[in-house]
Amino acid sequence: MNYRIFIDSQSGVSYAEKQFSATVGTATICKESNSVGYALYLDATCPEGFGTDSAVRIRPTDLPATGIRFMANEQYSPWWCRPTWGDDFTALPDRVYEILWQDGDHWRVLLPLCADTFKAVLRGCENGLELVVTANCAGITDCTNQPVLLYGEGDEPLKLLHNVAAEASRILHCPLRAERECHDLFNWLGWCSWDAFQIRVTHKKLLQKAAEFKEKGIPVHYAIIDDMWADVPHLAELPPDIEFGPQVCEMHASPLRDFEGDPVRFPKGMRAAVEDLKAAGIPKVGIWFPTTGYWYGLIPDSPIHNALRDVTMMGSEGRIVVKPDPTSAKAFYDTLCARAKSWGADMVKIDNQGFYNNHKNIAPIGQAASAAQSAIDAAANAHFDGALINCMGMPSECMYHRPTSAVCRCSGDFMPENRAWFSRHILQTAYNGLLQGEFYVNDWDMWWTDDGQAYKNSLCRAISGGPIYVSDTLGRSRPEVLRPVMFSDGRIARCDRSAIPTADCLMENPTASGKIFKIQNAYKSAGLIAAFNIDEENRSTAGTVSPTDAGLPNGRYAYYEHFSGACGILEAGECISLTLADNDEFRLYTFLPYDGSPVCFGNAEMFIGVGAITKEENGALSLYEGGRITFLSESPITVEGATAQETNGLLTIATVPLEFRKIVIK
Repeated sequence: MNYRIFIDSQSGVSYAEKQFSATVGTATICKESNSVGYALYLDATCPEGFGTDSAVRIRPTDLPATGIRFMANEQYSPWWCRPTWGDDFTALPDRVYEILWQDGDHWRVLLPLCADTFKAVLRGCENGLELVVTANCAGITDCTNQPVLLYGEGDEPLKLLHNVAAEASRILHCPLRAERECHDLFNWLGWCSWDAFQIRVTHKKLLQKAAEFKEKGIPVHYAIIDDMWADVPHLAELPPDIEFGPQVCEMHASPLRDFEGDPVRFPKGMRAAVEDLKAAGIPKVGIWFPTTGYWYGLIPDSPIHNALRDVTMMGSEGRIVVKPDPTSAKAFYDTLCARAKSWGADMVKIDNQGFYNNHKNIAPIGQAASAAQSAIDAAANAHFDGALINCMGMPSECMYHRPTSAVCRCSGDFMPENRAWFSRHILQTAYNGLLQGEFYVNDWDMWWTDDGQAYKNSLCRAISGGPIYVSDTLGRSRPEVLRPVMFSDGRIARCDRSAIPTADCLMENPTASGKIFKIQNAYKSAGLIAAFNIDEENRSTAGTVSPTDAGLPNGRYAYYEHFSGACGILEAGECISLTLADNDEFRLYTFLPYDGSPVCFGNAEMFIGVGAITKEENGALSLYEGGRITFLSESPITVEGATAQETNGLLTIATVPLEFRKIVIK
């Protein structure tokens, strides 16, 4: 593609390429070829200062404005992204982070970048689309060798998206998901206090919830003490029965007095709360806090402000926040994490990461983000061995500047008992896997086990490839809903990748396409497909399911469907036809390579049943634990060590004692 360049000056005057003069500035772009296409690098000067919201705009001159069907990744809020579809580039939202379209047999991708100073996004304009480059800071006069855009093309869309992300990783020195180490804590079932208690979180209620888990035999491995625990005086003025919407508005307008528990709800302090939770049977405890200390920063001259006075400042939005430089950020986040560690905490969830408008016109966005995100990772590494959930941090300035951390939320907040929310949520989480999932273990957020859509939510978390933690309030945890996502000790079988839509779901909005919506992942050699009906009018949807949907090569496969028990053998190129009558129907398929020998699908009670198999060799299976173990075989088999065995057609289910760790098939 060819491009035309515009400089936007601080005076508000925009200058087209051929109108540049010595007093206005200059701009040039350089194309650097790579394995997927090319990267666009920008050099520009503007002596009077670039515009704060737009420094340089770059427009493709040979891309039609309309008539090309596309899928785009849109930042719709300061913190979150979601998919959008269309065929009119002029109608693109203002902050697009990736766009994919098909051109004949070819696929093409544009991926804006955020480097060490400037950030780029795509948006619609009167001529089609344009790349907007900004530093988010007044007084910047030079842009030097900034990578601002990746263009890629290829024959397979999912492979292309991966390869473009890999090229961005190389250019920005941002590790891919496979290069990041996910802490073992996220391989276990967790619980979070937010939806359970919100403003009503107390030391006493945390212990009541821990007692419920013990009574019901639910092996929660870690608990996150979420928002509203801290010493924030304004929160004490709110009535305990305040409705959710006003509560959120009030907390977002509240500053922090001290990084310690609320003196009424946590009268013995946070250390005692953490110690008592562990004594009550929850082995690990996490502490939540936002990047700003609390949502509206720090109270002037408060204990926490006095402790951090040298590394904080009054930000652009009128709140006291961390200074946007590496030294200050390191001291700020190290101090907060060290305090949490002193209470006995084992991990942190750090929220509100897309907070860089607090530094608007104070520091370039790339520099501010690099300072804060690097400091957050360093503090989590130093105090918690990297056990960190990044939250509200989907903007590109956050995503491309974390050097080590592995886990990041990929959707807005869970909304219990909200059917419309589920469709929005599953779209966000799955399609956000296409970009953020290339770099991070995507966290699909907490959920309720007694919500009307609990089983759908549990299936989503099981196939997500991310952590699994619930937020049930007192008395409402359901062990039977949790059984399919974990082993008896609380360990989860976490999938290998961040879940994404199948290739045939990319270019149509599944709430209106009339087709089933399919999410894919893998566990070792197994391909996994979860199929949903998310039609916005609750109509029947139809489609097909195949091993290649899960990224497996064309070949011969055995399959097993979790809910119906349907199983069979697919020859190369064959698929399964599927109709889902309404929004409450869903399916889970596991595909395994088949050579005629018996195939084990693992634990029949678990969604990721193959996760029960730790090793398979010469007919001997090593198991994480026993249970109802499922096999497909064209000839009769006997499972040594089974206490019972039932066979129905190709399917054999052998009941194996939990303590058995090895069985033999004959």
